[in-house]
Amino acid sequence: MKKAAAYARYSTDQQTENSIAFQLEKIQKYCAENELLLTAIYKDEAETGTNTDREEFIAMIEAAKRREFDCVVIYDITRGSRDVADWFNFRKEMHRLNIEVISATEKLGDISNPNDFLIELITVGIGQHHVLTTRQKSREGVAVKAKQGAFLGGYPPFGYDIVNSEYVINEHEAQIVRKIFELYAEGEGYNTIINKLKGIKGKRGKPIGKNSLYSILTNERYIGVYTWNKKVHKYFGRWAGGKPNPDYVRIENIIPPIIDMDLWEKVRNRMNDNKKRATNKAKQEYLLSGLIECSQCGATYVGHTSTNKKGYTTRYYYCGNKYRTKTCKAKNINADEIEVFVNMQLKAYLLSVDFKEIAQNIAAEINNASPDLSKEKKELAEITFKINNGMKAIMDGMYFPELQEEIERLRSRKSELQDIIARKESNKRKVDPQKIVDLFQYAIDNWEVDKKNIFKYFVNKIYANPDGSFTVHIGVHINGCGGRI
Repeated sequence: MKKAAAYARYSTDQQTENSIAFQLEKIQKYCAENELLLTAIYKDEAETGTNTDREEFIAMIEAAKRREFDCVVIYDITRGSRDVADWFNFRKEMHRLNIEVISATEKLGDISNPNDFLIELITVGIGQHHVLTTRQKSREGVAVKAKQGAFLGGYPPFGYDIVNSEYVINEHEAQIVRKIFELYAEGEGYNTIINKLKGIKGKRGKPIGKNSLYSILTNERYIGVYTWNKKVHKYFGRWAGGKPNPDYVRIENIIPPIIDMDLWEKVRNRMNDNKKRATNKAKQEYLLSGLIECSQCGATYVGHTSTNKKGYTTRYYYCGNKYRTKTCKAKNINADEIEVFVNMQLKAYLLSVDFKEIAQNIAAEINNASPDLSKEKKELAEITFKINNGMKAIMDGMYFPELQEEIERLRSRKSELQDIIARKESNKRKVDPQKIVDLFQYAIDNWEVDKKNIFKYFVNKIYANPDGSFTVHIGVHINGCGGRI
């Protein structure tokens, strides 16, 4: 019998998880009627069909390259893709691998045959036309609301509540917004403003920090200006570059303002002056950015340069929560001291070890490690327990159709989990020891010219302790795999 892989998908706007079960039922029936042995099931839940950036779809392609099955069975073309280019790229890849693509509800021909190709092109084209039409209608409906200054979802700006899709001033929050603008216009810095706010939380329930202050101070809604769709950030789920949007909507005097124009202009002038000074200021480099973690609150440390009254600058690493929201009291770390320490210790270590021996040890540790399947195995154990209990109830005379249906559903899920576990156990990537040797040698040869990247290759994590000390964990990162030294 030919081995078959099933692929099912539902999207957030049209289907529910029940669609997956319905698709798989039809696929299983098709396989049984056509003597296909279903050996793998791939399913993407709440994923759009307008692109192929889907975890299970990608896993299926990789399994096809390993020749784990002879054909892929889908419910219909729309479950595979609603994009003409993506669909035929998938079809051509499967054709190249000599893997048949089968629809349980449609006839798919040979894409190298002109007539079959044309029929399939029309079918998938209709699917894409439906997506484009739905998208256009949706955007037009949203645009109409935007031109009326209506709230279009998400969190309202701090200082406003939403009543019947309209912006209404929340006077308690508005007082805080005015205070923020006034303090900044008077010359106060972010740290002083945050201290004076005393932990006041924003709409998302988190303390107002530096990022929140910037968003507040640059939000035109506080002067009554409504904006929508200023830039194009995504197109069908893919990054579109943030280019200016020709359909940008900007309406003045449609939202009740919280601050007056004089105060707004004072803040704008000060922010522009600060931006000019920041542009002219030499940029400091922080070699350990993203590697230091606060052991008290778990936040990542960020680099910051302070300047004293005499103009001398000192580089520090600050706890992210302390720097942005003042919610942590962790001690700062002098950047020069910790960078020199890490530099000396790491280089001394690399110069003292046998690259080949340690590479063999690291590769063996990674290659022999078992994948984390605790979640899948826990669910499998629970399902097996439920099946056994159900069968025991039936054997004790407690038979009714709903129980039998539930057992069949559990058995189907049990089979899926067994397939997932087997696939993950067999798909584990192997690490070549020579690549680790090459990385060690690269570090020694390029120590002074690429030190920041070398630190990222060999420093797993640095934990900043409450007493001001720090603990450095050295390791190696190669092709996404981590190993301990």
